[in-house]
Amino acid sequence: LRGQKLLPPLPPRVMNGAAAGQHFGLGGFWASAGTKNARKDFMEFNLTMVCGADSPCLNIPPADTSSDRAYTTRDLADRNYAVGPVYVASASDWRDILPRWHDFTPRVHQQYPKLLAEMYAFTMAAADMQLKFALSSSYMVSDPNTMSTTEGWLWVDEYANRDLSFIAHESKQRPADNARRSVCDGATWNSLPTETLRRLKKYGYGNYHSKNSIPSVDEGGGALPTLLHYCQNYKLANHTFAKRKIPHNFFRCDGEPLKFNVEALLQELDSIQNDGRLSETQKKKQMRKGFMLCHLVPLMNMALSDYKQDQLCDG
Repeated sequence: LRGQKLLPPLPPRVMNGAAAGQHFGLGGFWASAGTKNARKDFMEFNLTMVCGADSPCLNIPPADTSSDRAYTTRDLADRNYAVGPVYVASASDWRDILPRWHDFTPRVHQQYPKLLAEMYAFTMAAADMQLKFALSSSYMVSDPNTMSTTEGWLWVDEYANRDLSFIAHESKQRPADNARRSVCDGATWNSLPTETLRRLKKYGYGNYHSKNSIPSVDEGGGALPTLLHYCQNYKLANHTFAKRKIPHNFFRCDGEPLKFNVEALLQELDSIQNDGRLSETQKKKQMRKGFMLCHLVPLMNMALSDYKQDQLCDG
């Protein structure tokens, strides 16, 4: 799932000098900083103050025409540096980029004192060392309201619109009237939805031994995003998951699991499906919220159970 047709081809593997990561909607517009094409927050932004006078991060060619210093165009930044979590790189490249990221972040924040300053700093650090990232949309989902192809919602949308008879055959249950409910169906307070577990099993829980072992959608496969990037608020059927609302001491021996009522969520998904006042796009956004809640809450509760077991909380 690449999403963007203009992105360069993926390398065969991650290695020194060839990294990979999630294509982020923040784009490479920082590379237009200080030019007439700059966005409002970057019109007065000084890249030299962040990266240094001789950095490839700068967006103008060197004044000395004999210099071989590289520079970063908006197109190059869009194609190779518009990256966010998930980041995948060699240990050697991490050792090079981390000090730059550390140094660049306060310099970016000084001129751009807003959310995402540290992410812009990372992209500038990558440009400074000319570490190009192969961008893909398949690593994560985050914002259920986005229609951008830079997130892996295509797989979740397909998940929620699978053939109903196939779902019934696989689960040996009566066909449902609403395939969207599959994003929550079977979930409990500490277990993932039935369809997710089925897909994980089909994929060998990520333990691939050969390319031929990965099932196609026609074979009952169907992919899943690698990461749930929970930087949004997810609300549906009196359930809310927001990272800043999670108690800082959630992981403790007497910690209580997050409340979860799958029946309420399924009823809400059914109600949304049958609501003729809602557009298909509106229904899709609500379904995506259900997907996030029916995975994040059980995963958090499973992590709490694992914590208690590891800490020998029961003696």
